[in-house]
Amino acid sequence: MHLIDLRTLRQFVSVAEHESISRAAEALHMSASPLSRTILQLEARVGFALFDRVNRALRLNNAGRELLLNARQLLRSNETLMRDLQRRADGVGGTVVIGHMAGALYNGIIPGTARRVQAAHPSIAFQFEGAQEPQQLDALRRGRLDFAVQTQEVADPALASRIYSTENYVLLMPRHHALVDVQEITLEQLVDAQWVVTPERNGPSLRAKFMAACHRLRFEPQVACVAGDIVSALALVANEFGLCAAQESLAQFAGEAIVARPLPLLEMQTEYRIVWRPEAVSPPAQRFLDALPQVPHPARARRDAAAKKPARPVRGRPDSSRVRIAKR
Repeated sequence: MHLIDLRTLRQFVSVAEHESISRAAEALHMSASPLSRTILQLEARVGFALFDRVNRALRLNNAGRELLLNARQLLRSNETLMRDLQRRADGVGGTVVIGHMAGALYNGIIPGTARRVQAAHPSIAFQFEGAQEPQQLDALRRGRLDFAVQTQEVADPALASRIYSTENYVLLMPRHHALVDVQEITLEQLVDAQWVVTPERNGPSLRAKFMAACHRLRFEPQVACVAGDIVSALALVANEFGLCAAQESLAQFAGEAIVARPLPLLEMQTEYRIVWRPEAVSPPAQRFLDALPQVPHPARARRDAAAKKPARPVRGRPDSSRVRIAKR
């Protein structure tokens, strides 16, 4: 296969638009003879004529018109690529690629942050790549992603991470389910219920989180149906296959056939972490990272909360802050 270089395509487009070798050569600031040779060599390379010679004019035939359409697209793509590369090199713009698992965008934090950054810097574009957590980390290490979203601590010292969101889980049930009107759902009712679950996967998953929460309460859920993903689970819940535990932000897509209830018994929560390679953060990626909210690490938050609490007085000894000085 003989490839056509961009310089040849650019000269072909000019001849096609001017319908004349001499006028195209003038527009390209070159001599007519080498331009004529380029067109003849191009036709020889593709194996057929691209122009009909009418008197002294050159008119595109059907094959030439098809090549012209594709040549213009290739040249535009090349120009866009070069502009993006230059903007990235200058720190002005570029594309930020973010990996995420299903459900990580539902709470709107990452899309909302990306939209605000793009509104302030129109030359920055965003691309979102769906993948499971292990595959995201692999792509991040290989340089195919600027960021990955994870729900577990990342032990790799070459990667940096921080929590940007925590989200509780709720109980989704069909609108006409018997538990809809129950004021306080008991453990026994959860044990007796039929459940819609997502598939088992390697690494962190909603199925693993749900099963771990059930096992903490010492019961094995009755699985009525396995959904392909959490969005499919909504359709199954709406059609009364059973109950489903899902992140709170998913309830906005549930529709009228589903009721969302708090689920304090299972105590399910997800911490979303943004992960990146510190030595590979481009200026556009840094703008996104700076704009993304930051949630204190839970252990640190607990320490800070404990430090703010006033110390309790030791029993048997007076609280000095409450000792009154007797007047003489």
